Amino acid sequence: MTSLETVVDELRNLHRRRRYAIKVQAKIDRALESFIRINATEWKWDADEKEREAANKQVKDMIVAARKGQGDQIIVELVEKTNLGRQPFDHIRATAEKQMEKLARELPVAGWIESVRGAGALGLATIIAEAGNLSNYRNPAKLWKRLGFAPYDGFAGSSWKRDTWRPRALSKDEWIDNPFSGERYALMHQIAIWLVNSQWIGAGKSPTGEGQPNGPYGEVYAARRAHTAKTHPDWSKQHARMDALRVTMKEFLKDLWSEWHRATATQKEAAE
Repeated sequence: MTSLETVVDELRNLHRRRRYAIKVQAKIDRALESFIRINATEWKWDADEKEREAANKQVKDMIVAARKGQGDQIIVELVEKTNLGRQPFDHIRATAEKQMEKLARELPVAGWIESVRGAGALGLATIIAEAGNLSNYRNPAKLWKRLGFAPYDGFAGSSWKRDTWRPRALSKDEWIDNPFSGERYALMHQIAIWLVNSQWIGAGKSPTGEGQPNGPYGEVYAARRAHTAKTHPDWSKQHARMDALRVTMKEFLKDLWSEWHRATATQKEAAE
């Protein structure tokens, strides 16, 4: 049986390749979107937020249509050629993710992860690739800090990255005291989305017509949204959603840390 440290090292190596592929995919996608936005919409550099959102939606709709061969044939050709350029990196990412999922099933908490709707092997593999062996963390707060969920001066690390949410800009020394990787946090944020979306009944399908939780982490998300609706009525829907996803992910990471330590302790006892 492969040792735990070997599995963790292999996950990290695969994840490095995956992260590189994701970066290239993003650069290719943003370049295509930028070209279409500038040359095929009414977008202006001084547009307000609402106008920018409308332009971005228009661009995405045009790309979806172009992939079906519909719309301006110049854009159809650009999208087709761009997709061809993206294919090698799609393959690198898909191959790495498949291998990461396989390795994740060898981790101590694999059984627990399978019982959590929306968590998944890839999410677990990503967390371990970014954080390493969870036995090295004395408490969940240490894990939160590593993954970008520890607060600084009363605000989440992600809030300090947003001009419209932070109370002020941090100095260079403050960033040293409060290291925060936006790229790592984005990966964790995606896992939180998978988790909540799998444990949430949408407004159109819920009996209340307002949406409701369908699992323990969905309940954490709902409780946080209800709380901030009262304490921060000035927040935008996006701000409130991001905050609730962060709180939900912290709860999940706390449970993951506890399950990991329980499982590894049990394995150690069995081996003795």
